[in-house]
Amino acid sequence: MRILIVLGTSTGGVGTHVAALARSLADHGDTVGVIGPAQTQAQFGFADGTRVRFAPLEISTTVSPRDVVTARRLRRLITTFDADVVHAHGFRASLVTLAALTGLRRRPGFVSSWHNTLMATGARARAERAVATAIARGADRVLGVSEDLVELARDLGAASASFAPAASPPQGFAEDVNSELLRSSLAQELGIPLTGPLILAVGRIAPQKDYDVLIDALADIAGEHPEAQCLIAGSADEAEKARLTELIEAHASQGRRPAIHFLGQRSDVAALNQVSDIFVLSSRWEARALVLQEAMLAGRAILATATGGTPGLVGDAGILVPQGDSRAFADGLRRLLDDPQLRLSLGRQAALRALELPDEDDAARAARAAYEEVSR
Repeated sequence: MRILIVLGTSTGGVGTHVAALARSLADHGDTVGVIGPAQTQAQFGFADGTRVRFAPLEISTTVSPRDVVTARRLRRLITTFDADVVHAHGFRASLVTLAALTGLRRRPGFVSSWHNTLMATGARARAERAVATAIARGADRVLGVSEDLVELARDLGAASASFAPAASPPQGFAEDVNSELLRSSLAQELGIPLTGPLILAVGRIAPQKDYDVLIDALADIAGEHPEAQCLIAGSADEAEKARLTELIEAHASQGRRPAIHFLGQRSDVAALNQVSDIFVLSSRWEARALVLQEAMLAGRAILATATGGTPGLVGDAGILVPQGDSRAFADGLRRLLDDPQLRLSLGRQAALRALELPDEDDAARAARAAYEEVSR
């Protein structure tokens, strides 16, 4: 089967998923092409050392008049590739793909994977819903990476929608990390002692991650657990980071400074997971976050907001609290910091649950089943 995968700008989970999917499909004999911004090829190496082909196409993050030109170029690439199926990832890539396929004499099957939900407000929310509705009704099959996205697609008129989670990170033995050496290196880098419990958050500094909840919760427990330190690893929206820094200083002015350290983008997240004691995720919404799956594989105690696909992913192998509730988040932190045995128990449960996560071959089989349906 000739399969063309389209994605927009990605620096994390979507790009990782597409790279794994393309590799698995090619390994099983399909002819696979990937189309997306040149930056994604540079970061994820879709065509590096594989039989996967890559063609650059800049897909902007917002709707713009240039979408007409982008859709025309995509249409030429689809026709040249002679695709049996086009699989677009995300709303922006799906919208451009829908435009490119409209009016084609030989139209390939169209699968749209949804990795995010609708989160805007006001006029922007109405525009987002209109775009999602057009995609839901225009795609032959919608694949939601969490159960709530499948329900959203059906509510918006999708004729066919199903759950197809992204692959978990490759499983294997935990990385051999010299914990004391890494802690010593981090302490020197940050200029602080790291002798107490380490709390780790991984994710870009952006509103969807709702770090306000984490900061407020850490401020609440600052007096009770002054030895605990929180590390946040992820690329930063500078305006959002500045706003969060102001929030930290506001708490500090009241004598309850949260012990938070922004690490920026890191390539050693696996090692950071191994030396941390608690993994936290305060997001307003997540599908089935890869960073959460990595923490589970590492056997970390997890505290997360019960939103999107997180409850289905974590189950009872972690502490889940209502989204946006900093007091509940603080209570969860207290429980974990006060009870090392609870941390160990939840960490073991998370590691066992991680063994049941779908791997790259599982994800590829689910996608290919959809391809066979739409190509017929």
